[in-house]
Amino acid sequence: MPILPKKKFIPGLLLSFLATGLSHQATAQYAYTEAMAAYRLYNFEKATPLFIKAFHKTPTPKAARGAADCYRLIKDYPNAAIWYAQLWQIKGGTSEDELRYAAIMMNVAKYDSAAILLDHYLSENPGSTLARNMREGCTTAPARIKEPVKGQLENMEELNSPYSDWSITKYNGKFIFASDRPYDYSRKSSFFEKEQINKKMYTWTGNSYLHLYEGDSAAIRSLERKSINGDYHSSNATYNGNGNTMYLAVTNYKKKSSSALGKDSILTMNIEVKEVTRNSQDKWISSPELPFNAMLQYSVGDPWINPGGDTLYFVSSQGPNHQGGTDIYYVVRTDGKWSTPVNLGKEINTAGNERTPAFDKEGHFYFASDGHPGLGGLDIFQADKQNNHWAIKHMGTPVNSSHDDFAPAVLDNALYFSSNRDGGQGSDDIYRFIAATPKLPFIIKGIVTEKNNDQPMPAVTVLITNLITGVKQEAQTNEKGQYSFPADSAGQYELSYVKSNYNCIKRDTVSLKGYPNGVTIQKKTEMEKTQLRVPFKLDNIYFDLGKSDIRPDAAKELDKLVTLLQDNPTWEIELGAHTDSRANDAFNLALSQRRAAATVAYLVQKGIAASRLTAKGYGETKLLNKCANGVKCTEEEHLQNRRTEFTIIKL
Repeated sequence: MPILPKKKFIPGLLLSFLATGLSHQATAQYAYTEAMAAYRLYNFEKATPLFIKAFHKTPTPKAARGAADCYRLIKDYPNAAIWYAQLWQIKGGTSEDELRYAAIMMNVAKYDSAAILLDHYLSENPGSTLARNMREGCTTAPARIKEPVKGQLENMEELNSPYSDWSITKYNGKFIFASDRPYDYSRKSSFFEKEQINKKMYTWTGNSYLHLYEGDSAAIRSLERKSINGDYHSSNATYNGNGNTMYLAVTNYKKKSSSALGKDSILTMNIEVKEVTRNSQDKWISSPELPFNAMLQYSVGDPWINPGGDTLYFVSSQGPNHQGGTDIYYVVRTDGKWSTPVNLGKEINTAGNERTPAFDKEGHFYFASDGHPGLGGLDIFQADKQNNHWAIKHMGTPVNSSHDDFAPAVLDNALYFSSNRDGGQGSDDIYRFIAATPKLPFIIKGIVTEKNNDQPMPAVTVLITNLITGVKQEAQTNEKGQYSFPADSAGQYELSYVKSNYNCIKRDTVSLKGYPNGVTIQKKTEMEKTQLRVPFKLDNIYFDLGKSDIRPDAAKELDKLVTLLQDNPTWEIELGAHTDSRANDAFNLALSQRRAAATVAYLVQKGIAASRLTAKGYGETKLLNKCANGVKCTEEEHLQNRRTEFTIIKL
């Protein structure tokens, strides 16, 4: 066989390789384009294998990201973790991907891995409160898992199905809940011709749309068509006290003009809150649309109405003072008109998602959040408002898990909620938790007095935090300045104190380790009346020689000042930095200004408004002792002059 000259062989071989490569690229691009088309229609079941096919043909970040996001959105956390890892392996992850990857690692309870991702994310995004809270969750999660709340957890098997079942309440003695189990639709058409919105299947899940059902252990049936169960989602039923008015979350198709939509535009159906009333014929009738709905612009959902029927809570993806994700709002009805929505505030709402608000008969507030420190996904919290502040308590395990835990409702002295945790019948199941009656072994008692006259101080808010579990309690001192807390474990506790126009940056730490059960710990704390233009020294704020960086030990002390400023939101302060007399005067003045500025920058990073803070470097101009230039002094005497102070300039 003749040997072909190399100059003729190589181009043909290259053309063959090139053609193969182009074919792979074309196939990958086609699969990716098809995947994105399905993704935009929320058809993740179709989009996922197409993204994977595109990646296997040509490993690109966008294909790996598409697969990871699909698995994340359908709550398949293990596969989402695999594809985010794949995205990292090809070095294609963005900062946004990193935060999502960390959240997924928390969902699969790999808190150490999540912490590494979050530490890196925070190094590049130090102002992210969401990432900081997630990082705190990674730290506290192991203890919360190790020390579950005692009680009985039960899967409500008589209500649950192989599908998604959630958002439970009671009406006329029967449970009302939402489910995407197969539904008997009363129409023939399955698709809109242009919008391609499936009218029988929610493509996000591949199941039916959510509908409302009532039932008990004997039977389950769907609620009325049209007025309650419409063509699309119906969920989150809530009733006023006499049961004649219901609010629910729904999605409806509202068609815009073709010129507004454009020929090939896809219409997104957001959520709105619907009101229905029961008439004299015992039929539910739809009320006029509520004024705060804006279906074509943003979602409004998860309603809860108070028994009096005049205060409605809900969540929204937009609104006044919006913090991020979905926030909790409320409106008040006066003379038949609803007020402008009011944001519940940043103590409740975070940069993440707050969902499913509800109160119990005792006035305790419950909600779900993925923005507060938790175990992963949505966790359930209890909150109580005292002195215009919310004391928030993580409900612990087994109520919470590393998956989504949400839709709390206190019915018949039990906490009902929903979760997509492992071990359920379907994607979301309804659970019931009955807490054991606690027998707390320790008591922490104390008295708060005024510093100058030792008189007892009533109405001081005392906050105690379990430093192991993160659980917080709040109480007020009585007329004798006394308070008392039951302590649930032999751990460490931190106590802080708040009273209007009084200063107490100091916090007490109590350790119960080694004490036998039944011990009562006594504490005494002094508070000083706040004065304008009087400097308060911040203890333990040290800087390395000649430097202005905030050290970790100083950060812990500054965090106490952050809390004080959060508790007194009208204060404006000056941060003053002072040096000793060593080094020349000009150098010390410049150094102190840098240190004051660094202190202010740290407080701003922690969420304190810059407009409330002034940085002032005094150098060696305000020495506290004789140690001026040329005077021989001990190191301890020089240390008295090296200090950071804050001065309240406006109350």
